[in-house]
Amino acid sequence: MQHIPQLFTADDPPRMGDTTLTEGLGVPLSFGHTYLTLLVCLSGSARFTLNFKEHVVRRGDVLLLAEDTIALLKRRSRGFKVFFCLMPKGFAAEVGYQLPNPLFIFLHEHPHCVPDSDDRPLIEGWLAQMRDIVKCCPTYRHVMLRNQLQNLFLKIAEQLPATYKGSRAFSRKEMLSWQFWDLIGKHCTRHRDVKFYADALSITPFYLSQLTKAFFNDTAKGLIDRQVTQEIKALLSYSNLAIGQIADELNFVDASYLCRYFKRQTGVSLSRYRLQGQKEAGQA
Repeated sequence: MQHIPQLFTADDPPRMGDTTLTEGLGVPLSFGHTYLTLLVCLSGSARFTLNFKEHVVRRGDVLLLAEDTIALLKRRSRGFKVFFCLMPKGFAAEVGYQLPNPLFIFLHEHPHCVPDSDDRPLIEGWLAQMRDIVKCCPTYRHVMLRNQLQNLFLKIAEQLPATYKGSRAFSRKEMLSWQFWDLIGKHCTRHRDVKFYADALSITPFYLSQLTKAFFNDTAKGLIDRQVTQEIKALLSYSNLAIGQIADELNFVDASYLCRYFKRQTGVSLSRYRLQGQKEAGQA
């Protein structure tokens, strides 16, 4: 396989494989409708430009590329090969649902992660597990891949520099953007309107959406709805609450409105999503 597939819709599962990226040499890399792209260097080396900064990528290195990352492969060795995992927005949101905010800040600024020498065997084991899940685990594949990717990100989070675990100097725009992200996690179960968050930050809803488009490549409303959708999915998957109780829990006026909201966000009904989750968990 010499290139990454690009015919891809937002509702597809993640796609994985190996590629030499030979067809991407010298041109901006395109990953179709992928929201987040994970690359792990398997062999050889290459020189990338990521958001106009030079990076030399070697065996075991990990690249995390958001949909708005400007990535250019400038040079590659003859034996260069990478493992790729293409994550559409819905799946990436599931993976990121319980990850710590400092990790997002770090990866936003450092899309190229270089593991310590002691961790390189762990990367190889992680890759072997990913391949085994795809090949041998059709029933629970979705959940296993999500958990496996969360484990990788949490391992990175465990090793974050101290500056990302404590207070850091941000520009005002950066500070407002990350404060908004934090507020969503705390209040999305009760508040879905942009004005609530804008008022909490003492800015206008329009300015808030400008910030989120610049820093997160999405509208403020889109980010709120994405987190609310993950809260609904969690309650459907891991609780026995009735639909009406979930509506109450998440401050929807009634079950009917919750159903319409979820269908609009995901394209599937609440009952269908819950049934699918039960099948994956072996409960149906």
